[in-house]
Amino acid sequence: MERPYRCPVCNAPLEEDKDAGFKIPPECPYLDTAYPELCALHDKIYFGRWRKMEADPNDIKRGYVKLGRLLAMMKEVVGRENVEPAREDIQKAEDAFAMANADQEPYSSIKFMDQALSYIHHALNDLLHEKRAKLHSPADYERHYDVILPFKEDW
Repeated sequence: MERPYRCPVCNAPLEEDKDAGFKIPPECPYLDTAYPELCALHDKIYFGRWRKMEADPNDIKRGYVKLGRLLAMMKEVVGRENVEPAREDIQKAEDAFAMANADQEPYSSIKFMDQALSYIHHALNDLLHEKRAKLHSPADYERHYDVILPFKEDW
């Protein structure tokens, strides 16, 4: 099977992500981001189907796998950059992620997965703050995803 072409900026596969509703834009939306690959993967998870009320166990399991991949990538970058607040947030993310068991208890895992994603987001912003870069906000990229912000439909 041929691997998809990847964006030279954010390294995201240039294919639609049905779980996140990601549509391929003409230019990478993460072009001016200090950590484009991390921001792109964060948003694909953030806007993912697993966070919706109608998520089924398979949606949650796919989100869990993607979240594990993002956590591993973040841990590697944080280790390299050596930013203490980010290191603390990644430890909290790992602790929350360890409480999730998407295979056995997918629906009760959502809470822990969401906590882990939140701590990862804090760590990402710690890294951006250290570089004096604009902090990451998924809402800035919402237009690239065919979704409503998580839980917004319940307001």
